Parts: sequence; C-alpha cells; structure tokens
Amino acid sequence: MVGRLMSFLACPHFQRIIVHIVSPIIAHRSIKSLCIMVFCATFFISPSSAQAATQLWLPTPPGEPWKIIQGYACGTHNSWDRYSLDFAHAQGATYGAPVRASADGTIWIWVPHSGTLILKHNDGFYTMYTHLASVVTTQNGLFVPRGTVIGAVGDRGSPGVPHLHFTAFTATGLFANNRLSIPLTFADGYHLPETGGCNQHGGSILMADPNAPGVEPGINFAANVEVERWYSGNESIEFNGLGMIRGHSIAWNQDPGGEEPGSVENYGKITLTTVENEGLHTLFVRGWGIDGEQSVETFGPIGFDQTPPTDPQLPTTSSLVSQYGNEVKIQWDASQDEASGVAGYRIYIGPDADGTSDWFTPVSEVTMQELPADSHILRIQALDFAGNEGEWITLSHVISR
Repeated sequence: MVGRLMSFLACPHFQRIIVHIVSPIIAHRSIKSLCIMVFCATFFISPSSAQAATQLWLPTPPGEPWKIIQGYACGTHNSWDRYSLDFAHAQGATYGAPVRASADGTIWIWVPHSGTLILKHNDGFYTMYTHLASVVTTQNGLFVPRGTVIGAVGDRGSPGVPHLHFTAFTATGLFANNRLSIPLTFADGYHLPETGGCNQHGGSILMADPNAPGVEPGINFAANVEVERWYSGNESIEFNGLGMIRGHSIAWNQDPGGEEPGSVENYGKITLTTVENEGLHTLFVRGWGIDGEQSVETFGPIGFDQTPPTDPQLPTTSSLVSQYGNEVKIQWDASQDEASGVAGYRIYIGPDADGTSDWFTPVSEVTMQELPADSHILRIQALDFAGNEGEWITLSHVISR
C-alpha cells in the first residue's frame, strides 16, 4: 500500500492538484514555488543517495544460511518500514544467534520493550535491528565497526517467534523524523529490489560472506618498526581493533592496569621517543571491548638508541699498521655503544684531511693491498645498529714505504 501511495504522490497529476490548491492561498510566485519545493522534498526524498553512501552487509552470522520468513510489504511490513526483512536460521537455532552491525555506525537508540537497536550512519541513514533478546551495549554515540556483534536474536515484541527484523531507512532531523525504509542491497552479493505484491523475496536463503571486510577482533598493531630491531628516530606504532572499541590505556614495559581506559578512542598511536630511556622496550596496550571486557596485547621488544658510538681509538696493544707480505693490515681499538651495539665502521684512507667514503667494515680492522709509497690520512667513522653515526675521526697518518 505504501508503494502505491508513494507512486500516487509522485505522479504529475497529483502535483498539479497541489499547485492548484496552493496557488490561491499564496499569490507571490517565489513563495509559492518554495512551498511546492518543500512539500515535494517532504514526500519525494530519494533514499538512493543515502544508501549508496553506506554499503550494507548482511547482519547475520557469516557462512550460515538464513531464510527470509517475511519479505517486503503486507503483513506487519505495511507502514514506513515496508522494505523490512524478517530473518530466521535455515538450519540451526535462531534464538540467541549473534547479530552484527551491517555497516560502520554509532549507537543511536535502544528500545527495550521491542528489543530494537538502531545504528546511525552517514547522511541521515539508519539501520534497525528488532526483537533482540539481548544487546551488547546501549552506550549512545559509541562507534560500532561493521561486523561487530551488537546483540543476539530473540522474540521481544514477537513472543514465540524468534527472528531478526531488519530495516534500513532514511530520516531527517535530530529525532529521525520522516522515516522511509529502502529496498535492500547487500554487499555479500544480494540485490533485493521492489517487485510488487506481498512478502517480496520471502523464502529466499541468504548467507553472509565469511570473507567480508571488517575490523579484526582483539587489538591489532600496525608499525613502521620491526620487533627485536633498533631505531633512533620518531618511528611510530599504531593500534586498533574490536578489543579496544570502548577505549584503551598504554604503557611501556608494564601493563597499564586500571578500571577505566585512559583514552576513550578506539584507535591509538605512539612514538618511540616517548620511552624514558634507551634500551629494549615493549608496548603494553590494555583495551576495553564493546562488552566492557578487558584484554592486554603487547608489541615488542623494540630497541631505542639515539646515542652514537664512542670514537675509535689508536690501538693500545698492537701496531696501527702491520705489513704481511704484499698486504697491509690496519687495526684500531673498537668503539663502544651501550645500547644497540657497534655495527661497524666507515673508513677513508687518502690525501684529503676532511675525506669520507662508504668503505665499510664490521670489525675494527681492515686488510688491503700494499699502499703506494706516500703519506696517507686515516679517517674512521663508527656506526651503531640503530643507525646513529659518530663523527669522522682523523686517527693517524699512515706512512707507507
């Protein structure tokens, strides 16, 4: 009936009648046009733009067949919620089955007597889940990622007939006025258009895609650093997930603890420069899930070192230069690095007093072919495993004869 009413309201003949009624009352043409525009906007708002902006996925458990036991129109779907679907499990128990958010949104309202939870999405778009036996949380404004379990199927408001009544609708204003349900299309691969008649699409079996994208459970890390490696800069670690959907607390090298989250955000980021000292560190993240349950995940250890190695020194127990046949061995006392350790040295041997080179050796000595008879400047730079570089040090003049 609602579909026929909307078709009647949209017909040009009806609109001419409205113009005929309004015209004698409002003589000024601009005001008359404005009124007609407002009237048409009230009745002819297209839901397609809001639906297109919010991609929907089936709210049923992934990989399980669910049957539409009542489709569009007639029966109890005979008002603004014409385009609603009633789901029941096709092969297992319906009562108590988990219900998932069909799209990213925020909790807008919970109506206990009918077991109705409504999520608000973008641009005046809402999804409604009715007859829930229980709900995970009713915290108004809480962000809920797509795929999050938000409740369990029940029979509130429909005693003895457990099922999920699902509706997507558009509305306007703070209190979601002018509600208008829309035909449903699910990204799992189901397009359910208006086909006319009663119980449209009734009897169809739908299965939620088990590979549908969504926020991973638990607490997940994304970082431009690797565990058990050393760093010296402002590298960062990001973390999110359903395990911290209601907030999180963080600490280095210990569980932050606490009964309440230090931040109500479901996303976090921290840089290595926030640690108090150099060394190996592990990040602890305590998260508060949608049901309030707490969990702790760790990332690390990660090395942090901003101090370059000490300067190399002339050898104290051996000669700087040793001759072995046609080869020359140059050795020096090793540099020290208390955090990440010395990775090696760059070496320059040549005439330039400020010379540098990329010649690298991981140990405090180098062997080379016999040098031309001349005086050579030996310069060395120490590097550590965090990427810190010491100063280029002129260690000595090497005289080869």
